[in-house]
Amino acid sequence: MSIGTIYRKNTLVIKLLVALVLGVVAGAAFGDRILVIKPLGSIFLNLLKLVALPLIIVNLISGISALGDPKAFGRIGVKILLYYAATTIIAIILGFVTGTLLKPGIGFTLTGKYDAAIAKVPSFLDTLVGLLPGNIFQTLTEGRLDQIVVFSAIVGIAVLFLKPEQKEILTKFFDSLAQVFNKIIAGILVYAPVGIFSLAAVTVAVYGKILIGFLVKYLGASYLGILLQIVVYAILLTVFTKVPLTKFFQKAGVLIITAISTSSSLAVVPVNLSVADELDVPRSISSFTIPLGAQVNKDGNGLMLAITFLFAAQAVGAPLPLPVFIKAIVLALILTTGAGGVPGGGIVSIAVIIDAFGLPLEVVGIVSGIFALIDMGYTTLNVLGDLVGTVIVSQSENRSAPSVAIPETKVTA
Repeated sequence: MSIGTIYRKNTLVIKLLVALVLGVVAGAAFGDRILVIKPLGSIFLNLLKLVALPLIIVNLISGISALGDPKAFGRIGVKILLYYAATTIIAIILGFVTGTLLKPGIGFTLTGKYDAAIAKVPSFLDTLVGLLPGNIFQTLTEGRLDQIVVFSAIVGIAVLFLKPEQKEILTKFFDSLAQVFNKIIAGILVYAPVGIFSLAAVTVAVYGKILIGFLVKYLGASYLGILLQIVVYAILLTVFTKVPLTKFFQKAGVLIITAISTSSSLAVVPVNLSVADELDVPRSISSFTIPLGAQVNKDGNGLMLAITFLFAAQAVGAPLPLPVFIKAIVLALILTTGAGGVPGGGIVSIAVIIDAFGLPLEVVGIVSGIFALIDMGYTTLNVLGDLVGTVIVSQSENRSAPSVAIPETKVTA
């Protein structure tokens, strides 16, 4: 049997996993010389980003308008937002727990200085105001996912209140557009193994040597927190759904590998939608909850902010009474809501929370050096959280109220 035949017979998950492993090996073996293939990974990222924003817009509008009843939209919205807030708070608390256990800042001396400008700490009202686009064309040009999600939701809600014949026309139009982009995604996923091989190889080549000394504790606290949060997801799935855990994580394999390789919640949205299809979630729900989650549900970022805050406080011996922890939880929750879904977007959030508590800003520069190693794990947590919440809401809707089915196109490769 030829290699080509073996390749074609294997599932996409196996292809991506093999590509990831080979990329790690190649990065370790060839070092900086492997950077010559970096454009192959950039092509994959650009292809995902090419369809991500238009896919979010048409799927969100199509999904909301297909709900048929404005009450159904309100019911689903309340459920998913409560879930997102609850799991993010849990992730932040887990970050404090793992950071307290492994103490990444103990024994580390802060000597440098970070001179980057720090943004003003946003209030809750500032965050709400920032979600509303003043100019949708400028918003699209700048790729402001938070404002794009709000605008698309407003359009979808408006369609719900149109006359039945008008709503039917627009719903079919946006659904057809969504299926066009799904076909494009199917083609992109054919190239995915090449892109993921390149991304993995380059990451290991650039950052592999940093995994020494005290950084192991920081990375250990991060990934212990990630594993604990995944356990939380498993418990929620077991309690609130009838989906077997083996089936869920098997289907989510493509999502996990793509998240690890891209470190971008935004870029992974198309893949997350297709995995939700495979888990029998109606697009009328996933087209709303997943794009929304890509912006407001950042469990991984919450975990990161908590651990990094503790890292800085421990390194300088700062006192940490209970009110400080409470303030940190609230601030981290606000920052995760406004964080962008792009690689490295959490660096700005780290700078804000470190500055808010008067801690040394050089921590931001230190964490930036290893951010690619932790960002992949945090991104995986972000997108898994979106998927878990989507499945939970979908099954709750099946029990409480019928969802309006719309034609779906499942992405396969």
